[in-house]
Amino acid sequence: MNSLKTYNSEISLDSRGFLKISFNDTDDEIEFDEIKQQIDACYIMSEGKPIPVLIDVRHGKKNLSPEARNYAGKRNPYKHLKLAEALLINSLAQRIMANFLIKFNKHHHPSKVFTREEAAVKWLLEFVKK
Repeated sequence: MNSLKTYNSEISLDSRGFLKISFNDTDDEIEFDEIKQQIDACYIMSEGKPIPVLIDVRHGKKNLSPEARNYAGKRNPYKHLKLAEALLINSLAQRIMANFLIKFNKHHHPSKVFTREEAAVKWLLEFVKK
């Protein structure tokens, strides 16, 4: 299985050993059901093993409802499986929001914001288990 699609995203396993979540070009707010589908899809794609994750939010506005944000952060049953998280953004507003969420949620894994996919991938590859 190479990829899974949800309403707002596509989750794929990169051949270099990390998951990539690419959000569609939509301004829909992401609700609890959607984020739960994404998280479950990540678990399936990684086969329940720890893995780095690239999240591409360059397209559209990606706001999470409070319930979705809480589930994606504190209540995520698989958060221990995320080795590292690279957020790929393209605007100053996205950078400010991403950095705020990283500090606010106090992740137990390294998280970093990028504007260039090549730099994000290079950083994530440091966390790929050989």
